[in-house]
Amino acid sequence: MAETTLPITLFTGLTVLEDIVSISVVPNLAGITQNARVIKDKVVNIGLIPATITITIAGVALPAVVNTTLPFQEHTDFPGACPQDILQETPLEIEGTFSQPGVPVVDVAGVTLVEGILFKIVLRTTITVTRPVIKDAEGNFCDANPNRCETPATPPSFTFPPPENGGII
Repeated sequence: MAETTLPITLFTGLTVLEDIVSISVVPNLAGITQNARVIKDKVVNIGLIPATITITIAGVALPAVVNTTLPFQEHTDFPGACPQDILQETPLEIEGTFSQPGVPVVDVAGVTLVEGILFKIVLRTTITVTRPVIKDAEGNFCDANPNRCETPATPPSFTFPPPENGGII
């Protein structure tokens, strides 16, 4: 699920929500920045999806267009998954786009609430987690690394590289 809330003041010519005629959100699948990791019993996905948002405004000749990125993050419960397992994921697909005008936004000073629009993109993927196994002398399959799921004393911490161009298209 990718989402962000933008103030209406970001859209040139839009001063009141009642002037919105239509809203279009067009995600750019080719520009997605995505990172995924396996932690104990979960797969965590984070990233950014670029999108072009176009708002048609009553009484304004040209629509207001904003190119932005929407952050996404999701964790999928994956019982039995361990940090050293192998993660495979299909390319993200768009299941739907949503917008909701009238959501309050805190301004840059962190004080004043302004009207905003919530934008949401629902994404889908298929995740497969596997691990190497070996066959023992009796023909039984065994984990190649029997210590792979031991819980460390400190939870793992990951820092992903920043997206290209700061995430801006």
